[in-house]
Amino acid sequence: MDSDDLYDEFGNLINEDSGDSDDESLDDFLVDESDEFEENSNIEDHNIEQQSLIKRDTNPLDNVTQIIVKPYEESDNVPVIQRAIEKKVRIDYSQKISSTTKDEDFENLPEIIYSRSFMIDTMKTLPERIRNIAVIGNLHSGKTSLLDSLVLQTHAPSIALKKTLKNFKPLRFLDNHKIEVDRGLSIKSSPITLLLNDLRDKSYVFNFLDCPGHTSFADETSAALNVVDGAILVIDAVEGLSPRDKSLITQMLKLNIPFTLLINKIDRLILELKLPPQDSYYKLKYIIDDINNYIQDNEFILTYEHQTPISPSNNNVIFSSSTYEFSFTLLSFAKIYLDRNPKNTVNIEEFSKKLWGDYYFDSTNNAFTSKSTKGSIRTFVSFILEPIYKIMTYTLVSSDDKLPKLLWTNFGVTLPKDLYKKDIQILLKEVFKAIFYGNRGLTNSLVNSITYHNPSDSKLVGKVVKLIESSDAKFFYALVRVYSGSFKIGSRIKVLGENYEEDDEDYTIDVVDELYLPGGRYRIPVKEVGEGFLALVKGVGSNITKGGSYIYDEDAEVSNIPVSQKFGEKSVFKVAVEPAAPSELPKLLEGLRKLNKAYLDCVINVEESGEHVILAPGELYMDCMLHDLRNFFTDDLEIKVSDPMTKFGETCIETSSTKIPTKTTTGSNQISIIAEPIKDNKLSHAIETNKINLKQPVKTIAKYLRNDIGWDALAARSVWYFGPADLQSPSILLDDTLEDETDKESLESVKDSIRLGFKWGISEGPLCGEPIRDVKFKILDAVISGSEVQRSSTQIIPMTRRACYTGFLTASPRLMEPIYTIDIVCNEKAIRAVEHLLQSRRGYLVNHTPIPASPLFQLEGIVPVIESVGLETDMRLQTQGQAMCFLSFKKWDIVPGDPFDTNVALPALKPVPYKSLARDFVMKTRKRKGLPGEPSLQKYIEPELYTKLKEKGFIN
Repeated sequence: MDSDDLYDEFGNLINEDSGDSDDESLDDFLVDESDEFEENSNIEDHNIEQQSLIKRDTNPLDNVTQIIVKPYEESDNVPVIQRAIEKKVRIDYSQKISSTTKDEDFENLPEIIYSRSFMIDTMKTLPERIRNIAVIGNLHSGKTSLLDSLVLQTHAPSIALKKTLKNFKPLRFLDNHKIEVDRGLSIKSSPITLLLNDLRDKSYVFNFLDCPGHTSFADETSAALNVVDGAILVIDAVEGLSPRDKSLITQMLKLNIPFTLLINKIDRLILELKLPPQDSYYKLKYIIDDINNYIQDNEFILTYEHQTPISPSNNNVIFSSSTYEFSFTLLSFAKIYLDRNPKNTVNIEEFSKKLWGDYYFDSTNNAFTSKSTKGSIRTFVSFILEPIYKIMTYTLVSSDDKLPKLLWTNFGVTLPKDLYKKDIQILLKEVFKAIFYGNRGLTNSLVNSITYHNPSDSKLVGKVVKLIESSDAKFFYALVRVYSGSFKIGSRIKVLGENYEEDDEDYTIDVVDELYLPGGRYRIPVKEVGEGFLALVKGVGSNITKGGSYIYDEDAEVSNIPVSQKFGEKSVFKVAVEPAAPSELPKLLEGLRKLNKAYLDCVINVEESGEHVILAPGELYMDCMLHDLRNFFTDDLEIKVSDPMTKFGETCIETSSTKIPTKTTTGSNQISIIAEPIKDNKLSHAIETNKINLKQPVKTIAKYLRNDIGWDALAARSVWYFGPADLQSPSILLDDTLEDETDKESLESVKDSIRLGFKWGISEGPLCGEPIRDVKFKILDAVISGSEVQRSSTQIIPMTRRACYTGFLTASPRLMEPIYTIDIVCNEKAIRAVEHLLQSRRGYLVNHTPIPASPLFQLEGIVPVIESVGLETDMRLQTQGQAMCFLSFKKWDIVPGDPFDTNVALPALKPVPYKSLARDFVMKTRKRKGLPGEPSLQKYIEPELYTKLKEKGFIN
């Protein structure tokens, strides 16, 4: 059949061949995921006694089951034909674990171009050949598409051809959660292990973690960056350095992680922006210079130990096009030229360094020069960009005879004749893949700029990155980075709980049931994992609620464990849930438990009223969690969801007007605590970033507070506690008592109880039960009885809590709300609509910056979290899809108005005035939580004392 018969007069592919039956099973792995999440209904067999009313007769020839029901006998109200629903959260094609790891054991997995046994043996014997790499970047920068090109490069060629011919549908092999498939958006970091060759055909094993680009799912990226050897930062060639990219660079500098820059979608410069080659060079150079300037001005650059600046000459910059599935570096492009002249003795590294920067090629003298002359052209333009421009131009507009000649004359490449008659998109991909050695330049850059890292702690076996739900959501795999030693199926390992630092009994001894290497949509079974492995482990995680837990040998003595990673600090967007039928509450609780494990930034709280509250970083994150809660973790349990709310905070703006002694119920002990606002952003930032913490020696904390913050020596040595638990805009407890006035020995004896009372008090403030932030609490005096019963924790803890409340309520308390920073990419016409939309939601624009060589602008704004519900949707509607926004937690700010001002208007069914917001939020929050009445100091002190304070004017 002639190839022209495959296309109609419009060039559309007709009568597409479904392929051989042998290839169809492989095609399912890489292409067709649309049917993976359909619910399957079938007849479910039930265990029945011999006297059952139902008789089943199975015909062995046609495999049909006959069901006969006797209508004259009673039944147990069990359905005769019961619908069995098989749900799948994730696409997962994997075989059972076997006793060996030979190639024939992987026959049910997709075909690859190398031996899986060779890859596993390489990992076991040569761990220095392993690289654990996170692929990070902004949304839609092409991270998943980049890994798709590596999957297509390493898997069977027949599969790649089928995928390409199938409606040009993106592969998105690392998006295997149902939400990811339906929305085309990565929400989870997805691991895959691949064997790749560099420019010298040397094999390396790469454990890639494809991380989400959306700011709401930054928790997945943070978890990945804490266990990898390095990262690939993927940046869009048109949009350049985005605010999301800046936050990722800061995180990598802080963690001291090397990274390679990949400038993706360079085809957009040619086909979309239509820039000439010289302007494309300046655009790429601007992006690289912008990144280097941000790195040099970063606060963590002094502790960063890896190579800077980022430059193509240093082989840590990769140029790529995810659309046409090719990538190159200066070194790989130089190899193309030198391979055309095998007798050439030019050093490839020296030649590659002259392909970037202020180097020119003088065609008249056929020589390189560092100065621009009349007949010279910049080397990057003449040697790299112009050939790429010519390839695209000849492919798009030239006749069939010119392109083959160009490819053979300049690159020594020949393609099958029938390929030149296929769609231009297909032809361009095949041309570029034939020219650029696949992705060997990328491999070479990663190997040279990112080295294998192994911690010095030989006792540490591994770290749990996160928990990954099974395809049916019935159990979880632990994604583990192995640092030292090895463990096998049946091994017993010690898994530390998240509270092990405070409670050394918080650990479990788990037995490894199954081990796998991740393969994206499938798992590769192995019997043993060792140093450098990134493995999926079944049987581990009974005591793990989040990622970040450490794994040790069963008999290892654990001390000085690394600081555990915390999640949920930026979860300020919340809803309350309850089952539609109260009897279904146990099912809801089980679903919430699984949800808490599946999402790192998920926070589940139970209010005093008994309602269950789910907190998330943003609206999209919350939507994904509720989707999984309804559809996967509770078997279609019908739940009621409240209107979206936000997490509030409480603070003060003045120092306590008076000192009020607070006594225990027996009256034998008393303590006086005052409150004052913290107005030092440097101090708050130091506590938030763990620069100072209570695990450090007192001298270390005191030195920093004295030298860097300017505290006096007495106050610097008197810090007792930092809180609340998330340490955002933290509060501080100080012992400000004097030895002449207070018995220090007695006070120290109840220090732990006072700290617990303070922790309790600031976690649930007196205004509306929200955390107290940015407040310094000082213990001015205390009288502690000598009796063990009277100084017990049951007496001291509630006394301290009431003392914190009295000090706080006499210091002009205010309500705080979380604030989002909003980053927007749009054209100039949409700026006015964006500004108007933000103003209607108590927000505003901070600045707007044009993106060079493009019609786009980057806008930065501020909007309260409580006003952000539906903002992304409204922005797309009002700008007709010309503006895309990203919301991320920025800071805590004071809500306008006084929560104790009873004279402000609170109209019903109407927006409240600006100055009434604080009181409105407080009263509505108290009512929702079931807190009685209004906040008042009268609840925490004696009536006589309250009357005296009011008479003297200390209380309004």
